Amino acid sequence: MKDKKTSGYISWALKISLISMLVLVCTTAYGQEQELKKTDDKATQLLPDTIEVYKKEQMFLQGFSVYADVFGLIQKVTSDYGSLEGGLRVNLKNMFFPTVEMGYGICDSYNDNTYITYKTKAPYIRIGCDINMLKDKWQDNKLFLGLRYGLSTFKYDINGPEMTDPVWGGTHPFNYDGISSTAHWAEVVLGVQVKMWRNFHMGWSLRIKRAIGKGETDYGIPYFIPGYGTTTNSTVFGATYNLIFDLNWGKKGKRKHKSSIIISDEKTESQTDINESTSPDDKANIKELDKK
Repeated sequence: MKDKKTSGYISWALKISLISMLVLVCTTAYGQEQELKKTDDKATQLLPDTIEVYKKEQMFLQGFSVYADVFGLIQKVTSDYGSLEGGLRVNLKNMFFPTVEMGYGICDSYNDNTYITYKTKAPYIRIGCDINMLKDKWQDNKLFLGLRYGLSTFKYDINGPEMTDPVWGGTHPFNYDGISSTAHWAEVVLGVQVKMWRNFHMGWSLRIKRAIGKGETDYGIPYFIPGYGTTTNSTVFGATYNLIFDLNWGKKGKRKHKSSIIISDEKTESQTDINESTSPDDKANIKELDKK
């Protein structure tokens, strides 16, 4: 097997990077909240119904995101297994994100103690949904919490030294190729997404995986399941580093601040009703906001 120390260092580096990115997203979100707080408070006090008007104007389907994971490639270089993976995410109201992830898992492992070789390469699929956990759903950065269901149907080869029969003597070959198996599992996902440039984003996800069925055959439990990982532990931890591109044709133009409805020159029916019931002092305050 490849150097385990290198994998250990990379694992710690990934954990530190993930924590740093979580702090970055939370700090950015807090800064944006504070920057807009004063204007939001004035708008809410003067015209509270306009917040609901703003929400209704946002389309339910906000677009799609396509992304590719580069961590699986790095993992293959530094260990005995890895993956090629991409995904499609649907944006519903900037709150719910149904997701489909497809990939191709690869493993070529050799055990120095047992002298057994395990090989497999096969596709896998995961489906699920993420929820945006940030209070301000309409900002560019996101903090996700989600669930996945994963499935892989694959074949694997397992080969080792000849075995000696303890009863009758003699040796027997230990070479089994093309063993068919099907495994499925569940995942809990925590991830972040940070805007880099226009519609291009980068993001991490940390995953806790639990096998529902490990695809046991007459030859035992497979050592590696594509999309899931190794089966040596009951719970598996995984990670992704995604390059993300948003296709936001569902949005109604760029995001407007909630107070923009107040200062818009176009009057909706709800605005007209509010203006008629607004006192002269409040109207003066609205004009002052319009100038700003």
